[in-house]
Amino acid sequence: MSVYTEDARLAYRRIIEFFAITATPIYLLSGLFGYLFLIYATDTLMLAPAAVGTLLALSSIYDGVSDLLLGNWSDRTKGRFGRRRPYMIAGSLLFVSFIGLWLPPENWGSPASLLFIGVMLIAYQTAYTLLAVPFNALGIENGQTPQRRTALLVIGSVIGLPATIGAILLMQHLVNAEDVRAAGTPWFIGLGLAGVLLFLIGSMRVKELPVRHRTAERNFIQMLREVLSIGYHNRLLAVQAIESFAFASMAFMVPYVMTYIIGQPERMMFIFIAYLLCARISQIGWLMLVPRIGMKQIWIAGLAIWVTVFMAFPLVLEFGFPAYLGMAIVGGIANGAAVVNFAMLGDIADYDARQSGRQRQGVYMTIYRLVAKLAAAAVAFLLGWTLQLTGFVPQAEQSSATIAAIALCTSLVPVLALIPGIILLRGYDFYEREGMSDGRRHFVEHGSLDETNGAPALGEKTATA
Repeated sequence: MSVYTEDARLAYRRIIEFFAITATPIYLLSGLFGYLFLIYATDTLMLAPAAVGTLLALSSIYDGVSDLLLGNWSDRTKGRFGRRRPYMIAGSLLFVSFIGLWLPPENWGSPASLLFIGVMLIAYQTAYTLLAVPFNALGIENGQTPQRRTALLVIGSVIGLPATIGAILLMQHLVNAEDVRAAGTPWFIGLGLAGVLLFLIGSMRVKELPVRHRTAERNFIQMLREVLSIGYHNRLLAVQAIESFAFASMAFMVPYVMTYIIGQPERMMFIFIAYLLCARISQIGWLMLVPRIGMKQIWIAGLAIWVTVFMAFPLVLEFGFPAYLGMAIVGGIANGAAVVNFAMLGDIADYDARQSGRQRQGVYMTIYRLVAKLAAAAVAFLLGWTLQLTGFVPQAEQSSATIAAIALCTSLVPVLALIPGIILLRGYDFYEREGMSDGRRHFVEHGSLDETNGAPALGEKTATA
């Protein structure tokens, strides 16, 4: 059966179906990695925090660069097997590296263990790139309007909600275990193998819309220069990097705040679950607000709420867990507003397609992911070296310098980044200058969404992505 279809409705439905099949492994694997791996490496594998932070930073940089290359390759791929699906199948198979990431050979010593984990990190990041980049590009191609693109992320996160909660509960179970590695081994192996199987099934079901480029693509350097020369794109990427930095600051710091400042690691899961539920529920609310106030204003509101969250961190030092739980709840609402940035980036890709005659959705998604990963890498590097230089000792009472460093990394540092982000986004005038809809039902005098952006109705046949 052909991977291609002229039916836009079928192609969009298969993207949603992919989420239904793969949401559990995607959110379990990525959630467990994000919530647990850093503190697992320092407190269970007993690796130096500076070394682990540097390794995570380097692997994130590699991941971002490989994203960009793969996005370009998949945009230019031709053939009867599709330009996205072959990469997704290869990534599915490589996800077996998730197992090795958590289970380096015992008794190898710190240098050899670091090397092994580094190799597994590269393999894991490559697998994620091969799967996620083509899929995200298909989300733009098959979604075609701001509402559908935004709805796609909301649908995916709602479907994956039970799995994300499962990752949090598993993280808490392992944190509470006397022997974390022994308790986690069957989980790491089982999740890794189940992920490979379900990713394969989901990838084989994906459908693609045929793409007919109007012009030949430039070489890679020229293409990249063209994409990055779009002023709207650069401003949007800067805001994305800033928010990713803020999000990573909160996510990475939760285990350390709960363990070494609040002193209640057994309640860590409540912070993650509160944050998660509020993010998912608020995404639905933010989506409903798109026709009223537009995507730009929603994202600005989210950044402003983030500032409030981080400025409130001194309350945690005074009131402990209840204050931190409140931060998690409000932070989840702030995170939910970012659901619109995927659709906003898709609008830039559509704008470029009209100007250049090339469908470059893969490249746009990879640059978007690159800046997010560079921001996360900066947080990991900053946190690892900050802990190392302030005398962090695993599973022990920390010095006042280490406590102060943890507090600053989850309060003042992200606030200083977010304020310029709000200023940049307020000056983002793409929709006004180009006469395109920002998702509002009545955008100035330009009419409805479909009339303004030229997107076909969901059920229409289309010959382009």
